[in-house]
Amino acid sequence: MIEGQIPVYRDEIAEHLAAFTVGVSGSLSPEITGAAKRVLGDSIAVSLGALDHPAARAARRHVERFPVPGGQTVWGSTVRTTPELAALANGVLLRCYDYNDFFVGRRNSGHPSDIVAGVIACAEWTGASGAETLSALAVGYEVVAALFDAYSTAPGGWDYTNLVGPGATAAFARLLKLDETQAREAYGMTVIPHFASDEVESCELNRRGDLTMWKRFNGSDAVRNALQAALLASVGVEAAVRPFTGKMGFSAKLQAKDDPLPILRERLDASRPLGRIAETYMKLWPVGSVGQSAIRAALEARAKVGDVSRIKEVRVFSEEGAYHHLVELRQDPWNPISRETADHSMPYIVGAAVLDGYIHVDSFARERVLEPSRRAFVRDRVKVVPAPELGTIASGKLKRAEDGYLSRVEIETVDGVVHHGAAKPFPGHPKAPFSEADLEEKLHANAAPYAGRAVTETLARVLFSIEEAESVKALTSLMAFDESQWPVNKAA
Repeated sequence: MIEGQIPVYRDEIAEHLAAFTVGVSGSLSPEITGAAKRVLGDSIAVSLGALDHPAARAARRHVERFPVPGGQTVWGSTVRTTPELAALANGVLLRCYDYNDFFVGRRNSGHPSDIVAGVIACAEWTGASGAETLSALAVGYEVVAALFDAYSTAPGGWDYTNLVGPGATAAFARLLKLDETQAREAYGMTVIPHFASDEVESCELNRRGDLTMWKRFNGSDAVRNALQAALLASVGVEAAVRPFTGKMGFSAKLQAKDDPLPILRERLDASRPLGRIAETYMKLWPVGSVGQSAIRAALEARAKVGDVSRIKEVRVFSEEGAYHHLVELRQDPWNPISRETADHSMPYIVGAAVLDGYIHVDSFARERVLEPSRRAFVRDRVKVVPAPELGTIASGKLKRAEDGYLSRVEIETVDGVVHHGAAKPFPGHPKAPFSEADLEEKLHANAAPYAGRAVTETLARVLFSIEEAESVKALTSLMAFDESQWPVNKAA
């Protein structure tokens, strides 16, 4: 189309995303308010439990070089910094232990809660209320879910965070009160400058036998970039003309075979209420999503055994995708040598659940992973086989996720008796969602050793009524505490 002598180029995807972001109602039903609160509470529980992780410490060392008096809270610290750096450092906490939520769409999957720390930092900077923060989260999740339905990052070898970043942009646009033109520019500046490769998921180990530390940073880096894009758009900075539909734009780089616009138009209908935040999957245990059902089954079977020294063999039957991800892809899953190799090993995950009767962050401490008797138990007594009757790779990841990434477990004792753990959806699955009590238990288990019992109890009260808070600072003020208190709180 020509107006005068100047060609006018259209990017209908950017335009639709912007129109939805600005135009959709932020009013949440009681059900979706509850879902947004669960996301917020689960993310904070996961984050505070990771304060001592090497990646978290490295992130804090970085942001401590850029203190801003009166700035945004660096969680578990008394330092304040810029919104972007707070989003980065606090977001790292979410990915330290593979403990945060995940979402499976029609074409892609990943961790939408990567956006939570950035949303809180932006809300803190803008002075947003608790209700406004929950609404922004719901908008962000709606966009992430739609992008997971519309795009696959696999063909081009791109990371899922390329789709989480625009979801963060949506949330930031709401908090910054961007207009439609500014939101469109923010989307453009999010997607074009910051393509993230999936090499971070190569499964290759570093010199310590760990998976790359960047896996802990990739989500928060995408969100930090999205926040910068939204802030730049708010002062008039413009993006590429056709960031999504251009010849070298987002869709071309992702090698989209089908036009994503029809799906985005159907999923992102501003006349419908927000709701997809309720579809996210949460985890009761700090391992990958495909291992959750196996833990549930292992603990069920173990409860029937009594004396674990009488165990002759543990047999795990896992749907094909879980077997592929936690056995076939791993270098030596029966002999893990580090936290990251253990929490990505089905034999170790189930073996630890059977031996200890629980799975928590300390289940994967290096000294525990390398304990000789534990290594012998995992190596000699735990068997894992694929069980296509529980799910096949050919059926697709979405179907397997909706079923619950099913695994069942048999424990045979020396007297020949076999105790069974059934294949069922895990706690935190949409078919078995967290209750408020589940969430409070997870929060206390993770936060109390660092924040202390009293602060954690107050934090829980604020979280469960956050929609009534005049400012999100009612929440962030409770997450600013001195590291010198950690040993005292852990001892208590």
